[in-house]
Amino acid sequence: MLTIEHAWLDTRLQDICLELHPGEVLVLIGPNGAGKSSLLSLLSGLLSPDRGRSMLNGKPLHQLSAARLARHRAVLEQRMIAAPEFTGSEVIAMGSYGHGQADATATAVALTGVGELLGRHLGTLSGGEAQRVLLARALAQLLGSTEDERYLLLDEPTAALDIGTADGLMAQVGRIAREHRIGVLAVVHDINLALRHANRVALLDRGRLVACGPTAEVMQVQRLETVYGVRLAELIHDEQDLRAFIPLPPQEN
Repeated sequence: MLTIEHAWLDTRLQDICLELHPGEVLVLIGPNGAGKSSLLSLLSGLLSPDRGRSMLNGKPLHQLSAARLARHRAVLEQRMIAAPEFTGSEVIAMGSYGHGQADATATAVALTGVGELLGRHLGTLSGGEAQRVLLARALAQLLGSTEDERYLLLDEPTAALDIGTADGLMAQVGRIAREHRIGVLAVVHDINLALRHANRVALLDRGRLVACGPTAEVMQVQRLETVYGVRLAELIHDEQDLRAFIPLPPQEN
């Protein structure tokens, strides 16, 4: 289990407690500046809390070597980190570097459907195509690991994607989590993506964890309106048991 216990990080995070379990999708939402990317950095081991602890199976992350961390968690960062002249095949191979397991790379390619992109250079891909290639790289890293617990940390994986591509990517991530027992934490801005694809939701506001739990319990209109400072209408599709939120114009004084 990947955990954060009573973690503080300068002015960005205050007394955060959070758990990520194998096989679940935990979506992290909140307004701009709430501390979402900082929290993901604590879970990844990139940052250490000023107070409190971030741990993997009870062991502080800062005590684990980079090689050991890489066997347990992969991070898909908000900004693309790969040279545009690399081909899709070369980028994905970076994820399995050191594993030497061709099967992991092939499975990652199949899961993300990027077979047709392997020979193309990253700089020629659309945003959605490049995101899928980078997701395949992260998966190759995890699928090549022999560790029992593996975690995929995604920082705004749907940024700049159209509505259909974003929904498809999150559905794909959910299938990967279930079928391969990989714990996923995804930072997203679209609250409706969280509503559709999260097993649990963590809601941050100004560095504090406002709520964390099953999606239906956390995603309540009044709570979201308070945190985001916007009026919301809740739409319900009874036949397919779907909910969605849309912002309403501010009330005139």
